Amino acid sequence: MSLQLHASHPILIPELLALIFSHLDERNIARTATVCRQWAEISLDAAWRNVSDIRRLVVLLCPVSSQMQYGPRNSCVCTYKLKRSIHPSDWQRFDRYAYRVRSLTCDDKNRKHTDSSVWAEVKRTRSRTDLLPNLQSLSWYSCSADRQASCLHFLHAGVKRLSINVFPIQIGDSWGSFVEHVHAQAPGVTHLDIRSEFPVATVEGEILSLVGGFPGLTEVTVPIYCLTSTIAARFSTFEQLSVIAFSKPVERRTGQPSDVAHFAPSLSAGAFPALQKLSFSAHLAHALEFVNSPFAPHQLTSLYVNVIAIDNSFVLQHFFSGIATHFRQLRELRVDFIIGPDAPIVYPPPPLHTRPNIQTFRPLLSCLHLTKLEFRWDYQVNFTQADIEEIASSWPTLEVFLLNCQPIPEISGPVLTMHALLPFAQHCPRIRELGLYLNADIIPMHYPTSPLHTFKSLHTLSLGASTITNPNSVALSLSRLLPLGCEIVSGVRWPDAFGIALDRVGIMDDRRVRMTEWWVKWNEVAKVIPLAIEARMEERERITVLESEVGAATERLKVRE
Repeated sequence: MSLQLHASHPILIPELLALIFSHLDERNIARTATVCRQWAEISLDAAWRNVSDIRRLVVLLCPVSSQMQYGPRNSCVCTYKLKRSIHPSDWQRFDRYAYRVRSLTCDDKNRKHTDSSVWAEVKRTRSRTDLLPNLQSLSWYSCSADRQASCLHFLHAGVKRLSINVFPIQIGDSWGSFVEHVHAQAPGVTHLDIRSEFPVATVEGEILSLVGGFPGLTEVTVPIYCLTSTIAARFSTFEQLSVIAFSKPVERRTGQPSDVAHFAPSLSAGAFPALQKLSFSAHLAHALEFVNSPFAPHQLTSLYVNVIAIDNSFVLQHFFSGIATHFRQLRELRVDFIIGPDAPIVYPPPPLHTRPNIQTFRPLLSCLHLTKLEFRWDYQVNFTQADIEEIASSWPTLEVFLLNCQPIPEISGPVLTMHALLPFAQHCPRIRELGLYLNADIIPMHYPTSPLHTFKSLHTLSLGASTITNPNSVALSLSRLLPLGCEIVSGVRWPDAFGIALDRVGIMDDRRVRMTEWWVKWNEVAKVIPLAIEARMEERERITVLESEVGAATERLKVRE
């Protein structure tokens, strides 16, 4: 007897099926396509919605052959060519899948290239200009300027997101013609992701010509050293631009810091009228001048400043004062100094009393809307337990607080201890990500006699290069504070580059070896702590049951008496 299902049954609701299928891998999606006709259509939509290999589309037209070629430094590239000409019937098969594609990515860095003859044949035989009529997002990362014109085969008015590499113009290049075609074919681009492996000084003109044809831009993503004064000034005239963000990961540090060494965009009244989120790289003194400018976008809700070089604490304090004075709606603030191979690091470390302290950060306490603060410096900051308690008690709305948990380790070790976690558990009920640089060898052995406050919403505890000797003792202590499922993150960003930076300044002792040991021990804590937290929860439940039983027994005795 066949199973009859109502049309409203979950396995027959297209929207629910599409959501489920979106979480499946390619193999399982292929299996769902064999269940029934309805599932087949939804499965095909899921399988072809995001295409990350251009070869998948090419082989729909006709068979291909591959040829291995060796380039510079013995790099091997696989080049695909068509085995025959494209027939009209090939296009009919292609169209069955083409309208399902919403996102297409072509990245030459995967060393799989499509030969130019393929695109010549596509251009000769195609019957319409929009090969993928429902395409919304196109990411085309060519390894050379002469290969990126192939993206024009897929651009049309429906494309809203465009990611593209920018190359310096050479003699004979047709960049101007290419950009004109991009603007003509995709005038409605709202999200632009600019990539470049070259210093922005060599491609600034190309970038300006590219962005100039997209007046409706709402979001722009640029490399970390791309936002020069000239480019920032150009962006300030876009009426709908709401986000200027860095490409990820920012640790790649593409470009040259010297290109943004003097960040002073020429702004006029009404600059950045719709901007909500801004990221830029600059010296702290120039960032201070920017935030104090009368034409700066004071309506910002998110600000990310990549600091090119460490400045003194007084400049940092004035910068925070400027933020507190002018950016009253700010919700997220990141001040980030990345320790990498070319980072200008001072050695030996400055005296502790000259480093950022509670006085430096105190202006930010008046930013009542601020819920996220990330701060990264070179060496540990000068915060005491009392300072941490002031921060936590003054900022009950904090959701993310990362206080330089990945500094360059010093012989003296961290100033703060595990006690620094307690104020945030007590005063910041919404905090979901917390990062501190701690000495985990000093553990609160005697908790307060009053009920211990625990973290309710914390899902990430970042401890960076914090020192640790006994993982078991630390896990037992943390099990009293952390909720089940909280992730413990340790180590430093970009560790190889971190090590190169220490080499450059002459730090040749065993600190890096010890950092590895600490990372291993924090990983041990991360493995043990879920079991410890579950044991604590079971213990609390048993105590609650026992207290309830004792209370009931006491009441019964009172009744008998």
